[in-house]
This record gives sequence, C-alpha cells and structure tokens, in this order.
Amino acid sequence: MPLDRHLHFAQLWLEQVRDHLAAAAATGTPLPPEQLNIMSGKIAAGLRVFTELAEHRPHWEQAG
Repeated sequence: MPLDRHLHFAQLWLEQVRDHLAAAAATGTPLPPEQLNIMSGKIAAGLRVFTELAEHRPHWEQAG
C-alpha cells in the first residue's frame, strides 16, 4: 500500500477515535470494553504508521 494511503488511514482512524471519545464524553455515555479495545487497536495502528514514517524519512523531509 502506498505511503500516502497508510497516512490517510492512520489519520482517519485517529480522528474516528477522537470523535467517538468526544461524543461519549459530551453525552456521558459509557463505552463498553469491546469498543475501547477497537479504539485502542486503531490508536496503536495509527501511531505505528506515524512512527515508521518518522523513523524512515530523511531528516530534511521531516523539517519541511
């Protein structure tokens, strides 16, 4: 999968988790363990993509 596509999905996953947590907090809705587990997996996958990108990009690309 091309890098741009990985980044797109990583950003999408993290935004979904953010939105879901914000909605639950705003309404006082408890999140079941299954949902928390799914969100945890999305955060881990998103962070993995961003970490791999940061580790493998040349320094000059990171600054720009």
